[in-house]
Amino acid sequence: ASFYDIDAYYTHPDSAAPDAEAEARQVGIFGRCLSAIAFRFENGAEPTQAWWRSIIASSSRQALEIGCGDGDRMQTYGPFLDHVRGVEPDQRAVSVARERGLDVYEGTAEDLPDDIKDRQYDLIVFTHVLEHTIDPVLSLKNAAEMLTDDGLMSIEVPNNASAGARHMGQAWRWLDAPRHLNFFTPESLQACAEAAGLKVKAVLYRGYVRQFTPDWIVDEAQISAAMQGRAMTQKDVNRQLRHSAKLLATTALAHPSKKYDSVRILCTRA
Repeated sequence: ASFYDIDAYYTHPDSAAPDAEAEARQVGIFGRCLSAIAFRFENGAEPTQAWWRSIIASSSRQALEIGCGDGDRMQTYGPFLDHVRGVEPDQRAVSVARERGLDVYEGTAEDLPDDIKDRQYDLIVFTHVLEHTIDPVLSLKNAAEMLTDDGLMSIEVPNNASAGARHMGQAWRWLDAPRHLNFFTPESLQACAEAAGLKVKAVLYRGYVRQFTPDWIVDEAQISAAMQGRAMTQKDVNRQLRHSAKLLATTALAHPSKKYDSVRILCTRA
């Protein structure tokens, strides 16, 4: 729990928003051009409200999100279901979700609260959660036991097989140590799902253009500088801009497994 006891964590009500204008100035017109070019090659499966509507069966009634944070995603797909519940280990995020009127319980994927075990769920969601768990397979097994026979499970994690991850190494933004404890490729994610008794129905990818946005570029420059025990300078940002330009040139037409920073699988009970 202490890993999340930081004011800057994004699910906390008092987290400070990044200074978007300052970041835009740091990357300059070159950085803004990178974002614009990358946008033309973005074709990922972004979890928009329209996307959720396309995968949620009309007969679906109950949903559960494990690791729901402050409940933002629950509000995105919630309108297509009768009731949505959430489970979240971070007490501060739970408080935010409940203040929004959401039905959220404190607990972990490995030790789910008894309050949610009174029913089966037509949709179960893990979005950038499995990498936080101590035992990913147990987490998925616990969820699979509550999935209806024709229910669907959506599981998304950072894609550690992506070119961005391989090029940045320990400074990759999605490593997020010490909060991320496990690191997945598309193949290992599918293997975990199958070990938990799930059948993988689809493999999808998302997260291309955001790798070239000012906040991402500045953040990775900060991480690289911090790993050297010093504050970030404009030289670090300029170095990261050059890296980002090379990444764009080598990934714009690459296979999705190398191009996108996140991978999502859709599963049913085996």
